[in-house]
Amino acid sequence: MTRKTYVFARAFRDSLPILMGYGTMGFAAGVVFAVKSGSAHPEMWSLAIAALGFSGTLQFVIGDWFGEMRSLWFVATMTFAISFRYALYGFALLGKWNGIGLWRKLFLIGGLADENFALEASCKLKGKAEYIRYCTILTSLNLFYWVSGCFAGALAGSTLPIPSRGIEFVMAALFIAILTDQVKDLVRERRRK
Repeated sequence: MTRKTYVFARAFRDSLPILMGYGTMGFAAGVVFAVKSGSAHPEMWSLAIAALGFSGTLQFVIGDWFGEMRSLWFVATMTFAISFRYALYGFALLGKWNGIGLWRKLFLIGGLADENFALEASCKLKGKAEYIRYCTILTSLNLFYWVSGCFAGALAGSTLPIPSRGIEFVMAALFIAILTDQVKDLVRERRRK
């Protein structure tokens, strides 16, 4: 196995739990958008919003804003407030991304979500080129999972009679599952010591 193949396989393997979460959460966000936005083509809007604003929280609330015809100023301000933490994640990784091209750096910063940041910050690959390749592949895969989930959910929500009441809980459930896994890992690690 070449090093490039190894890096791809590692990024793919590391992204599989995120695929499960993003597929489910993205689908739910797409359904909520389709139901609440009042848009004639919610699947296209959901796809565009998911690709340009890679944020689960944003994806869940923007359907309400869309349906309420909120001003562009309101949407821009709230999007900035909700997504500001991602910029801070980017600052934390800039040292590791030093020397790469501007477009790739912007892609990596724009694709930073909580899950990406956790994996990229803890990645132990040796060599800058491998690390950057890992980050790029991971970001691409996770963005694909999110956009696909949102699109599929919006398509289903606009064509099938899917009840959307309470579906927003999927985000809280995902965070609870992540926290539970982290606590279990911490307990296991302490027991080994």
